[in-house]
Amino acid sequence: MKKNKCIIFATMAALSLAAPMTAVFNFDNVQTVSANHQGTKVWLQYGTLKYALKGPSGRVYPAGTKVVRELSDDAKPPKSMRGWSFYLTLLIGGLPGMETLQDYGGGKIAEAYVDYEDWHEIDYPADEVVLVQNTEDPTDLASSDFHPVDSSNPDVPHANVDKLRAAYNDLANTVKDSNTKEDYKIRTELTNRYFSATAMGATQESVDELTQDITNAITQFKKTGHLTGYNSNNVSNSGLSNSSNGNTNSSGSSTSKKSKSRIVKLRKASYQYTHKGKRVSKKKLNKGSIVKINGKTYRIKGKKYYRIGKNRYIRKVNVAK
Repeated sequence: MKKNKCIIFATMAALSLAAPMTAVFNFDNVQTVSANHQGTKVWLQYGTLKYALKGPSGRVYPAGTKVVRELSDDAKPPKSMRGWSFYLTLLIGGLPGMETLQDYGGGKIAEAYVDYEDWHEIDYPADEVVLVQNTEDPTDLASSDFHPVDSSNPDVPHANVDKLRAAYNDLANTVKDSNTKEDYKIRTELTNRYFSATAMGATQESVDELTQDITNAITQFKKTGHLTGYNSNNVSNSGLSNSSNGNTNSSGSSTSKKSKSRIVKLRKASYQYTHKGKRVSKKKLNKGSIVKINGKTYRIKGKKYYRIGKNRYIRKVNVAK
């Protein structure tokens, strides 16, 4: 790597995995670097815990613990992104030439618990690196259920979304076609509510309400072939708590202020790909599935894609017009 064109990282070989620790970086010499070869930039945002948090394992992570979150996007994200979690542990790793920022990350921390810095643009390094590493406990790594040790500190709601995810998957498998404008509108509203309800800070009440609404919508569709009339008066986009880091430009989506996000339906089953054009798995998104895209087209290895999430893309040709 050229001088002043990258962030200096500590390699995994230099950091022992035997004991929990935090990789500390000096940002005095951070330089803005070029985007990757697809044109999509990679951003990191570091921060520290405002106060001590206890994880579901019972372990306490003290105030000042360093955390990080990442995002792939064309433009610099807003400093505050309510609903987009920080990680207690995040490593870059994978097979040679396939390093990503998502191979080993966990311990999701709500933005409201973090004093965070600005975003920094980076390139993917050539080797495995440690960004932050505070725990290897599998219980904490798999969870976002962290709460202040001192009950006088503000808490962020943590909802169990297992039943909601199951209901939403059932909706996607059951409602293959929405034949009327009203059906499409209802499906879009349920999808928007789903993204809000699965973001950090959603209340259990809002999650349970949406789960019931989706169940009712599926029942209505099975009876009539349409979603219309299931219980449309309850459709709303509420769900996230009002907790934030004191910034007024909070957003649950990295693209809501920079491009027109929209909901689309797949006209054929679609694989998911990384920004390097690598297929994520053999499992496809079903034909008729409803997905949210940021409205931009990305060219990867000569083909056009839409981005549907962090380092997740689908072929543009698979999306219904």
